[in-house]
Amino acid sequence: CCNLDIEESLNHLFFHCPFAQSCWIRLNIILMEADTFLLLEEIREQLNIPFFMETMITFCWSLWMQRNDFIFRGVQPSPGNCLTFFKKEFALVILRAKPRHKDNMSQWLEDLV
Repeated sequence: CCNLDIEESLNHLFFHCPFAQSCWIRLNIILMEADTFLLLEEIREQLNIPFFMETMITFCWSLWMQRNDFIFRGVQPSPGNCLTFFKKEFALVILRAKPRHKDNMSQWLEDLV
């Protein structure tokens, strides 16, 4: 998804690629750390939600699908498309969530601009 001519590692694809970073900004996340574990902690602290892991996994899935749509279908990736895909997928995650978390998750997703 980027034109930096850098090896496509998972770290690059999900966190360090300028495209990925512009997508994370849509969740109000600014990535500064280089170390993967510190970066995950940074995301957890910025999100500050009890369903951090569900959010993290779904957002990485959204980035992955943007990449696949570009490679296999020729669809130009955009942070807006990534966020739209994330919202649809996260709504499905909420359906499978424990009842005590559903309201908080739904409210967080609704508040996401």
